Amino acid sequence: MPDRIAGGEGSAAVMMTILNEDGEVTVDGPAVALDDLAAATGWQLKPEGLCRGWVCVPASDLGALAVGGRISLDALASALHRPVVVDAEAGVAALGSDPVAVSDALRERVAVDFTLPQLDGTPFTFSSLGRKKKLLVAWASW
Repeated sequence: MPDRIAGGEGSAAVMMTILNEDGEVTVDGPAVALDDLAAATGWQLKPEGLCRGWVCVPASDLGALAVGGRISLDALASALHRPVVVDAEAGVAALGSDPVAVSDALRERVAVDFTLPQLDGTPFTFSSLGRKKKLLVAWASW
């Protein structure tokens, strides 16, 4: 079950679940209140730009990034140079991983770790297989 972040006054009526590398969180609307940005995405808007821990990504126009005390997921992804998919009708958004980190992992031939439910519902983490060579087969009914 995702964490729930309540929106402030004037927040959108639609609920949006944001999926990112840290998990998932549900917020009010496709724009996140600046007060909730760190809890929802791990990033904070500071005078020097968007920051997460000791990493800061400069933002040229902070005023345009945050409108009405909220930041849209599209604007956030654009500023961070990350992919994003927003389906407002379904109430879900996915904020992609840092493309440089993914590229480095691919160059080093290290698979990105993930956890998915097994057929019986118990979670399975890919890294639990250790550093052996693996063949990953994916299938979708659609």
